[in-house]
Amino acid sequence: MIAAPAITVGVSYRAGTGTGGTMAAMPELGMSVLPGSVVAAHLQASAATLADGTAGPRADACVGTAGELTTIVEHLVAGQRHISAALSQLAGYTRARGLDPALFEVLRASAEAAGHSADALAESRPLVQLVLDVIGAETRL
Repeated sequence: MIAAPAITVGVSYRAGTGTGGTMAAMPELGMSVLPGSVVAAHLQASAATLADGTAGPRADACVGTAGELTTIVEHLVAGQRHISAALSQLAGYTRARGLDPALFEVLRASAEAAGHSADALAESRPLVQLVLDVIGAETRL
């Protein structure tokens, strides 16, 4: 079994050695490293919560105002770009480790798809700005 690559996060952590799924201190970088599986699980939980919060009648509480909608869209664009980068880096990792070339291709294609998704979502910015200009950021939706 191949260990999941670690993802660096901007959380300072000075204690412990970071083995077996715990954070590894990296004082030379001023940050810690969390196992990729932990970060990916957090991403999954956050995405599930957002999906649940934007469903049906709960959307009013989750989105609230036009300004919050704009913020959500911006975070989703940035998130898609980061997902694309992570998938691309994982593809490179699998290739460098000599793993099944089909896995590399799936990860590479997924990275491209996530990038296209971010681009498509980013194209909504002018429309979102138009809505903000007309109704104002503090208007409840």
